[in-house]
Amino acid sequence: MSNRVCSWDFRTCPYGKGVQRHSWRERTDEGVRFYRASHHSSAWQLHSQLKGDEEWQEHHPIGREEWETLREILWRKYQRGRCPWELINRIDKKLEDMDDERGEGKEAP
Repeated sequence: MSNRVCSWDFRTCPYGKGVQRHSWRERTDEGVRFYRASHHSSAWQLHSQLKGDEEWQEHHPIGREEWETLREILWRKYQRGRCPWELINRIDKKLEDMDDERGEGKEAP
């Protein structure tokens, strides 16, 4: 079995048409890093790859910084009418839950 992330072509993608896919790139000290996030059945998968690498690395669990970057990408798409508000709302809820787990955002008695 291959570790390859599904092709973004509906005909070859094992997930089918119910998947939301988003990709972006960032410049890092190591070089350009490509990201691919897919949302299917209320679950997110995030993979990244340095330019020139053959293998994609899965981010599991997805860190707070990646969630914030994904939310920013989706926000831009939402403003252009290319992303449903529901996805952004779910990520906001996830970020709030992460804050609650760390004890942030709560006032001291």
